[in-house]
Amino acid sequence: MKFSIIIPIYNVEKYLEKCLNSVLSQSYENFEVIMVNDGTKDNCKKIMDTFSKRDKRFKAYNKENGGLSDARNFGLNYATGDYLIFIDSDDYIENDYLFKVNEILKKNKEVDVLRIKCKKVDEQGNLICFEKSINKNGIVTICDLFCLDFFETAWSYVYNLSFWKKNNFKYMKDKIHEDFGLTPEILMRAKKIYYTDYFVYNYVQREGSIMSEKSEKKTLKKCFDILEQYDRLINVDYGENKYIPEYKSYISNIVIEKAKELKGQNFKKYIRELKRRKVFNNLLNNSLKRKIKIILLKISVKLYFKIS
Repeated sequence: MKFSIIIPIYNVEKYLEKCLNSVLSQSYENFEVIMVNDGTKDNCKKIMDTFSKRDKRFKAYNKENGGLSDARNFGLNYATGDYLIFIDSDDYIENDYLFKVNEILKKNKEVDVLRIKCKKVDEQGNLICFEKSINKNGIVTICDLFCLDFFETAWSYVYNLSFWKKNNFKYMKDKIHEDFGLTPEILMRAKKIYYTDYFVYNYVQREGSIMSEKSEKKTLKKCFDILEQYDRLINVDYGENKYIPEYKSYISNIVIEKAKELKGQNFKKYIRELKRRKVFNNLLNNSLKRKIKIILLKISVKLYFKIS
């Protein structure tokens, strides 16, 4: 079984060697690494070239800067494995990642998507916390995964490449938090999802990353990028998939919660957009608690946030 590992790379020379070495040190050896230079301006290209010369499984590709989504889509053109993995270039993996995943997939060949677990670590590799787990190991539904900390992140999953190509999945270009615009659809289309509590991915918390920038302008763009991706997700046709109500409620709740990050006129502008789209109408009301939350939302979103 062969794994295609796509690593988009842009201005991460401080972290890149650790990331690539974590793949190089895998105890399972049947893999290819698709390193995508997304127009990096530092020494990443030299590091990439060093690894590609050192090991033929590491393949370096260069392109003009187009952002993380564009780099992932670009890398997919060169994937030749049975399963697909994304790794962010400032993160790293445990050396038994591929071995453990391979052992599961050998016994569960019909799995479309496999969910692994992550640890949050600081830049020195010190453990910050483990991602929360669910009380299941094995085949799960999309609803089982909604409670996880990193439900939407691309790197939280291993994908059957044939399943991916059959559905022609693509990330939306030039969007912050582009994972949100695709991962829910992938999981809704998957016929079999496998969950394991193997903590094999190290999610590095660093200053200066896209997700850690806190400027109001950046936050506003992130919120409206997510809202634009919501517009696409809410209109995807899933046929008679029985989890559509839960799915719509989940993605609606995500865009509602993003309002917490905005202030003043930006907050009001965003809420107007939510109301125009009738986002609140998608929330499940199948319990007393949920019914009360919906009433609060219609009265005052700020009041809802204070109470919830």
